[in-house]
Amino acid sequence: MIRLVHCDDSKAATDVASAIASSGNKDGVTAVCALYGDMGFGGPALVAADTAHPGIEYEAGWGDVAAYVGQAMPWWPDLLRLSHLIREWKPGAQAAVVKVPPNDNERNLRRAAANEVFDVTSRVAVTGMANSIRNNRIDNANHEIEIFCKEGYGDTPNQVVPGAVPDTSHHPLPCDGDREALKAGWLGLALHTHPDAVAALEVAVGREPDLLPFGAVTEIPVQQGTISDRWTHRLTMCDPTAAHAVLAQDTKPEAFFTDPLTDMPVLRTLGDGGKQVWRFYAPLSLPAGGAELAAVVLHHTLWVLTSDGHVHPAPCTPAEHLWWGDGWGDRPSEAAAVVHQLLDDLGATVDLHKHWDAPKGLTALFNEERKQGAELTRAALLHARMTPPRTR
Repeated sequence: MIRLVHCDDSKAATDVASAIASSGNKDGVTAVCALYGDMGFGGPALVAADTAHPGIEYEAGWGDVAAYVGQAMPWWPDLLRLSHLIREWKPGAQAAVVKVPPNDNERNLRRAAANEVFDVTSRVAVTGMANSIRNNRIDNANHEIEIFCKEGYGDTPNQVVPGAVPDTSHHPLPCDGDREALKAGWLGLALHTHPDAVAALEVAVGREPDLLPFGAVTEIPVQQGTISDRWTHRLTMCDPTAAHAVLAQDTKPEAFFTDPLTDMPVLRTLGDGGKQVWRFYAPLSLPAGGAELAAVVLHHTLWVLTSDGHVHPAPCTPAEHLWWGDGWGDRPSEAAAVVHQLLDDLGATVDLHKHWDAPKGLTALFNEERKQGAELTRAALLHARMTPPRTR
């Protein structure tokens, strides 16, 4: 007797064969086959272990096992690999049509969508993201079936049939709304204090951060007399919002703040070594008010000095970070791209999708090693932008 285990965990064949052998092997199982998580010739790849020597695993062919059984064998996509479905399968049965179970992210979003404490715009936004997760999971299950349940190669049919297929009766669910409306909905959740808002925001940060009103998470040390110290003096202490809670992650914040000029959440907490750090979201844009970029200061990130006397962390999109110096072959084109845009328009919403196209002269300027606190004036930045580096 061969036992087929629909599990692709490491050493699954050995573990099951060992368990059978140690329990007396009442069914007379000679070998255990487990999924390898890949596609082989003739069907899904298998790894096997004999109950007589369970510690030795070897490759087994799906077609060989099917020939021994005398019929095509069922296979279930990962998201439908549920014990009750596998137990209920009978030879010759049609593939069961099954609703793909939600994951934790979808459940958290559905819970927020059903919570009437949030406004309609926010509930629509989280519903759209929940729907996109469900659509992706159904598509993934169907794609797995296409790969693992192929008809075969050439004239040799694969002896594999799907044990279950996803229910697509309402697929795909609507998930593409007006981007500005979606952003407004997520802003409402970010400013809320309900735990469901925190859970939903954690999903959005990992899945679609471009819908959120915040840029890259940035952390700097608390240091007196620095450019960042000038900025922190204007922060307003506040009660935490969902945005603060997500920003905090696993830290233990001492106090929460908001930047009154950019509305960015800020907190003070303990970093590595127990030293105090400021942790904040970089803004996506700066308030201009007719001012222009006067200088950039390098202090653990980029700081913008404006002609009307304000200090701001430089804008940065969620997936990037701002740095300078020798990148060991890398180039700080993100910093160059941000400064390039702010030189022309201090209030620009920075776009870093093609930061590598930043002016070569600015990139070279930021590629130079500089001490913390170094200042680059507007004149120096403009000159670098119009002066490409000379080839040697």
